[in-house]
Amino acid sequence: MQIQLSRPPDRKHPYWLPLMTILAVILCVSLLLWFEKPPQPRGTDAPETEFSAERAMVHVERIAREPHPMGSPANGEVRAYLVEQMELLGLNPEVQEFKDRLTTKYIDTDVQLTNILGVIKGTGPGKPLLLMSHYDSVPTGPGANDASVSVASLLETARAIQAGSPPQNDIWILLTDGEEKGLLGAEVFFRDPLHREVGMIANFEARGSKGSSFMFQTSDGNGRIIEEYARAVSNPVSNSLLVDLYKQLPNDTDLTVALEHGLPGLNFAYGDGWVAYHTPMDNTENVSLETVQHQGENALAMARHFGNLDLSDLSSTSNRIYFNLFGLLVHYPTQWAIPITVALAALWLAFAWLYARFSLLTTKGSLIGLGTPILAAVLSTALSYGLWTLIEMLWAGKMTQPTGATYDSLLYSISFVLVTLIVHVALTRWIVRKSNELEMLLGGGFLFLLLLIGSTWFLPGASYLFSIPLLIHYAALIWAACTRDPLETLNRPAVVLGTTLIPILMFTSVFHIVFLLLPPGIHLFSVVLIGLILALMSPAVRMLAHSWKWVLPAAFIAIIVLLGIGWSLAEPGPDRPVYERH
Repeated sequence: MQIQLSRPPDRKHPYWLPLMTILAVILCVSLLLWFEKPPQPRGTDAPETEFSAERAMVHVERIAREPHPMGSPANGEVRAYLVEQMELLGLNPEVQEFKDRLTTKYIDTDVQLTNILGVIKGTGPGKPLLLMSHYDSVPTGPGANDASVSVASLLETARAIQAGSPPQNDIWILLTDGEEKGLLGAEVFFRDPLHREVGMIANFEARGSKGSSFMFQTSDGNGRIIEEYARAVSNPVSNSLLVDLYKQLPNDTDLTVALEHGLPGLNFAYGDGWVAYHTPMDNTENVSLETVQHQGENALAMARHFGNLDLSDLSSTSNRIYFNLFGLLVHYPTQWAIPITVALAALWLAFAWLYARFSLLTTKGSLIGLGTPILAAVLSTALSYGLWTLIEMLWAGKMTQPTGATYDSLLYSISFVLVTLIVHVALTRWIVRKSNELEMLLGGGFLFLLLLIGSTWFLPGASYLFSIPLLIHYAALIWAACTRDPLETLNRPAVVLGTTLIPILMFTSVFHIVFLLLPPGIHLFSVVLIGLILALMSPAVRMLAHSWKWVLPAAFIAIIVLLGIGWSLAEPGPDRPVYERH
């Protein structure tokens, strides 16, 4: 094989490729988000065996009339309504009162609370499935989303199940009290040994007022549960990174108590519209029917699938790595992570040796190719931090809720992404003649390989984010090695688009959820990761560096427009109230 050693400083791309790449990225992101969006709500004329958001909304409007924290008269009225509705559904509700001293990691005091347990009788003797949510609210809001929507979804799910063929297993509908005070109802319920005989639990929560219902937590040894979850749900929104991250956070839900008792389960929630969370804005006017439909369809899917599954042994010796992609849940055993990481590390060393033999790698060029994305990540993080400090001082600070949620935070997050892109393109333009395509691509691959090794060791559920883009990265390097001019090959449209779109496919859902659920100040940490992703996308970044005269001004103008929109909306008012911090 003859290798052409020429290294021209500038390689011309087709004039249409930069614009096509940008449009392809926009289309890819749009398609991914479209597949993740909640379904259209079903009306009251929906078939009796299907979930209807409008039918569920009748319950939400009744439950969330006013704040109803544990122990309040309003809480008692809500409880009476729920018991009545469960009786009408034939669930024979059991009102479980507790009035005693309760010691947990949150409290050590006398409490009085009431859980409600209804049962859909199954045809077999198998272990029951437990569907769970809480009916109390915080004192500061009516709790329409947290968690009246979930309670209503379970009532509507019970109605739809009763309208069809009976399930094989009993299905328990548990509505707990005192969740907002520290998971108190769940603590009381699961301390009863009889209640720990359930075979599977699905808990439903909310941390916002709209958006997709995503599954964000599983029990340990989730291999079998994830396989069944993938079969059960028609529109899954979930990834194993969420599970690993949630384990590191101090947040808890009622499912936390069940997991402490070794019970298998899944946790569902939605989090867009975080500004309404735990505020007076968590009312029926801020409930999305699309979100109700998605939360309810997840509950009904859980009931229909796991209610007809043998739940006697859902345990597994291993977990699974998984992520949603275009309406499907891709999953594989976690045990594969280490062999994949070792193989990809060995391949990187092989590529470095091979291209060094071809005299296409130099020490200086390789160090520049490795150091440039690191420097760009540092600079873009510093600039984004300065930008956020300025935004917060000028207007975002006064538009932030006591919970930490900031209005229009997505605008600021996109601005950080564009700042990172500007810095990377500008630095690449500066060093483009000092480091060739292979040196930059191998440098980006090495940084991504380090992230893969770290994730495999500490967060195995995140390893797919790095291993799959690296596979495409290596495919480009193999193709280049088989051609007369490897450097020219790495500038071909297929390589530019492939090394750009695959990382976008992997990370879009993750960043979407992070940008929705976390405050902008924390989003700054994602800038470092975005910078390293751009290092892996070096063919596209080099191409944009050659088109810098219109790419950089366009990105800068986009930032100005986004911040201008944020500025124009930055006034508290009836539709955008901000509540005092306590």
